[in-house]
Amino acid sequence: MSDPADLPPAAPPLPKPVVVRTRRARFSLVWLVPIVALVVGGLMLARSIQQRGPQITISFRNAEGLEANHTEVRFKEVVVGRVTKVALSPDRERVIASVSLDKSVESLAVTDTRFWVVRPRINTAGVSGLGTLFSGAYIGVDAGVSDEEQLRFTGLEVPPYVLRGEPGRSFNLIAQDLGSLEVGSPVLYRRTRVGRVVGFELDPVRDRLGVRIFIDAPNDRLVTTASRFWNASGIDVTLGASGFTVDTQSIASVLVGGVAFANPDGAASAPAAEPDHRFRMTDSEKAALAPPDGPPMRVRMVFNQSLRGLAAGAPIDLLGVEIGSVRSVSLQYDERTHHLPGEVIADIYPRRLGAVREQFKGPEGTRRRTTDRLFMQSLVEGGLRAQMRTGNLLTGQLFVALDFVPKASPATFDASAEVPVIPTVPGTFSDLQPQLASIISRLGKVKFDEIGGDLQQTLKGATAATVQLRDTLAHAGSAIQQLSPEAQRTLTEVQDTLVRLQATLDSAQGTLATLDRNVTRSDAPLQRSASQALLEVQRAAQALRVLGDYLQRHPESLLRGKAADAPLPEPAEGSSR
Repeated sequence: MSDPADLPPAAPPLPKPVVVRTRRARFSLVWLVPIVALVVGGLMLARSIQQRGPQITISFRNAEGLEANHTEVRFKEVVVGRVTKVALSPDRERVIASVSLDKSVESLAVTDTRFWVVRPRINTAGVSGLGTLFSGAYIGVDAGVSDEEQLRFTGLEVPPYVLRGEPGRSFNLIAQDLGSLEVGSPVLYRRTRVGRVVGFELDPVRDRLGVRIFIDAPNDRLVTTASRFWNASGIDVTLGASGFTVDTQSIASVLVGGVAFANPDGAASAPAAEPDHRFRMTDSEKAALAPPDGPPMRVRMVFNQSLRGLAAGAPIDLLGVEIGSVRSVSLQYDERTHHLPGEVIADIYPRRLGAVREQFKGPEGTRRRTTDRLFMQSLVEGGLRAQMRTGNLLTGQLFVALDFVPKASPATFDASAEVPVIPTVPGTFSDLQPQLASIISRLGKVKFDEIGGDLQQTLKGATAATVQLRDTLAHAGSAIQQLSPEAQRTLTEVQDTLVRLQATLDSAQGTLATLDRNVTRSDAPLQRSASQALLEVQRAAQALRVLGDYLQRHPESLLRGKAADAPLPEPAEGSSR
């Protein structure tokens, strides 16, 4: 073992190592792409939030045509939003559509904006929304003009008939009856469509109907303050005292109704009507274009005859000019005669008399109404009377005619009475009835059966005489067969003549037999003609009988002619001639 002293000295301890960590770049280019994407996404999100418009909800009756994230919202056919959600309302009565609008159209979210679903529709206004058959339904917008913001809306079930900003003007019509009019019915001018009916409303307070129409530009300039409107629905068929008339405007108005208007003479110079101007709509064109009637004068007429055929609305005619109409027809009791005369109340419009009315000058200072009554009083004193006449033979309708009756009985017209009475005379038809009854009674006394029987007997005698004459000629012809050809031709012509005469008599017999069966009434001329015909036939039959007897005794007369008459014997002397 070695001595530790012999060992080499120990080495000094090594210093403790110090670890020095150097910083090394750990960023990789791989992370650049997601960072850029994140930045871009953030910018797009910020921009989307910045450009995001208001979120609104629209309630509809059903969700037909609505689809989340697909159904568009269009304003003037420009996409301005999209449906993001479709859900039921809490009460499950309606459908709530959540709509996101663009920032650029945030002004649409105001109180008077209207929304509706555009889908194919067929109605009286026409066919609309056909483009949605390929592109799908969408929500249409009619922009409001209010400044009040709103986020909840109730959608319309049908598109509005007038959009804001649409060129044209709206007017109001006052009517007594709607007829067959409905929203979308056409408005016609000279049978050309210039507008449409956009709404109507019944006023329960004033008991009248208001109809709102819209006239498209530039045709709205045709409407003046003097324009006249009437209901042109369907076909106007009138069968009255003036005859049979048929009036219609267009095929569309026949099917779905319509309103027509016109400008009477002088209306072109009238000022243009302002929007929402109110007009009165009549039931017919005739009533609309009639000149102003002015205040009516109520009159009363009493007729002692049947009033069948006279109805309310029948015309009052003065020498061919219609100056009024019947207001009511009723019966009254006459205590003196215990009869029921007919009472007719009518309205007469003196203004329809025109210049004739203006020529009458009443007392100075009297009112026009009093002057009109005095004018009527002067006409009655001059022989003016009321008379019922037949206006239509087919329907039996009557009208009241005011005419001057020659030698009329004196009558008065109380101009101061509340309802003055116009004197009457019997109608022409009522006078004709007694005359017809008298003629019929006289014809009933004529013994047509006996006349027909005598005529038949006469014709039978004529026929027998003809047959006898024909047999005689046949015997004579066989006896003179050896005569000359000229005589034979003469005999043949005589036979042909007799054959034609026999045919004529047969025809007359058939005609008279038919007359005897069918004639139930006649008049005096027919009776005289039948008697004369009977006498003529009797004379002809008698002549044929005489001719037949003579030829039977003297057949040679066909060749030699009739022998000369023997001379009369000389009278004896002293006898008077």
